[in-house]
Amino acid sequence: MKNSVMNPVKSLTLIVLGLVIAAMGIYVGEADDAPGAGGIGLILMVVAVVLGVKAARNRLPVWAARTALAAGVVLAVLTALLTHGVVVTRPLFAQSQEVPSAVGSAAAQQYAASVEHARKLVRAAVLEQNLPGVSVAVGSAGTIVWAEGFGWRDVGTRAAVTPDTRFNIGTAAAAVAASVAPLGLANTGIDAAKEWSPEAIGEEGEDFPLFTIFRHVVWQPLGLMPLEYPLPGDRATFYVPRADHNPRRGRRLMYMRDLACCANGMAFYSTPSDLVRFALATQPESVNGELAGGLVTSMTTAKDSGIVVAVTSNIAYANTSSLAQQIEDEFSGQTR
Repeated sequence: MKNSVMNPVKSLTLIVLGLVIAAMGIYVGEADDAPGAGGIGLILMVVAVVLGVKAARNRLPVWAARTALAAGVVLAVLTALLTHGVVVTRPLFAQSQEVPSAVGSAAAQQYAASVEHARKLVRAAVLEQNLPGVSVAVGSAGTIVWAEGFGWRDVGTRAAVTPDTRFNIGTAAAAVAASVAPLGLANTGIDAAKEWSPEAIGEEGEDFPLFTIFRHVVWQPLGLMPLEYPLPGDRATFYVPRADHNPRRGRRLMYMRDLACCANGMAFYSTPSDLVRFALATQPESVNGELAGGLVTSMTTAKDSGIVVAVTSNIAYANTSSLAQQIEDEFSGQTR
């Protein structure tokens, strides 16, 4: 008699726990920028299967099974929401010293002090805005005087931004495109949008969700399928804020239609160094580039000092214009 009472209770508990853990496994596995998400998700899914098998060995009345299912769904939703808050919206970098950087050729000695101050400005912006990656280049007197990448070009793999990392510059392409061939801008060009969004997220070619889950949670961690990220060709993975146009509220991968802002299904890319070369040669007015409705690129030119600054980021709604202006002020003050 005692066992017949305990078995339903035990089964109900196991079913509820299994549903909750399965939900956690799926969510963590699908969290696009959680380091190790695939492995963690796989472990959680295995635990859920084990609990389900144990529950199946116990006889459970219909009313108890329905109650367990309802309770499990509610708890699974709450668990997913809590996991979302912890995994996706947490700061990418705890403090500015943790933001990695990769510098190009050494800056001219006369700009050493300006470079150090500018580095602090960039790291502070990355921290304050919760930006995945930023790349900066500064030019003067016809040459690049400083180029450096900060943060990650891909959050999931933590592949670093370098001065050669290619960023989609969005609507800024209209100002630059005609100068690519005449100026020989080697790291500026046009790709098919699918090269920047290999999973065809949000488009007709996107995989069925269940297949995507198994690919991320099972096949890729086991080495049975190749990883999509980091993108080849030193391309930056692009993100858009999850809410309120604010990168501090978390991020998601951009959709193909976000990346193909320049029509004809193409993505126009460049590096800050190439943008500076373009500006030094053509002396344009300051240019901003938007992607998915938010800034990703800014280039400023100071006519009086001859300083040119280009800043790119791999998340929409980064305040690249303010950062570019601060860096320009820093270098222009040095030349006065």
